[in-house]
Amino acid sequence: MEEAKTRAPITLRAQERAVTLRDYEELARRAAPETARITCLEGDEGEHGAYAVRVLVVPQAVPDPGGRLRFEQLVPGDALLRRITHYLDERRLIGTRLAVGPPFYQGVTVVATLHAFRGTDTDRVRRQAHDALYRHLDPLTGGADGRGWPFGRPVQSGEVFAVLQRVPGVELVDEVQLHPADPLTGKRGDATNRIDLQPPSLVFSFDHRVRVIGDRP
Repeated sequence: MEEAKTRAPITLRAQERAVTLRDYEELARRAAPETARITCLEGDEGEHGAYAVRVLVVPQAVPDPGGRLRFEQLVPGDALLRRITHYLDERRLIGTRLAVGPPFYQGVTVVATLHAFRGTDTDRVRRQAHDALYRHLDPLTGGADGRGWPFGRPVQSGEVFAVLQRVPGVELVDEVQLHPADPLTGKRGDATNRIDLQPPSLVFSFDHRVRVIGDRP
């Protein structure tokens, strides 16, 4: 019994050691359970080949009624990052390099032309199309499963085409173009059918443009 009492604290500490990427993710969530998303990736090796872990933190954010998020809502505060870093520092293996911060947000602007059924309110269709785009291309609740856009997953025009085709009142999706955008500067790149994201990246909807052609009732 006495020996068991002596081993118990040691066993508990061993269970809280971060060894695998999953360990780091679970411990980071324990340090900051209020965060929306946390994922861990292997970082670049440091000096002398030291193992490196990159912890990506996405804070909770409340969108406006149309589902829009402001970019600044997705940047974790310094106090939150320090708390996670301190918690993991005490549990990481000696020699492991640790970097805790936000993911890279790849802005995406969708430019689309839709045709509405005759007699449909085109303003309503336009609003619903915008809402559908913001819902789908959302880092917190977007993606095919509604659990947030997957890290590193590309954005493809064909998928966006399908999202718009399901909007009530849309008869035909005529054209869909994707533009990479910088959420900070607002600068957009050339039109493309696919925007690739790196593993530490998430998508961010930026100022979609939808034109709806049709007759008002």
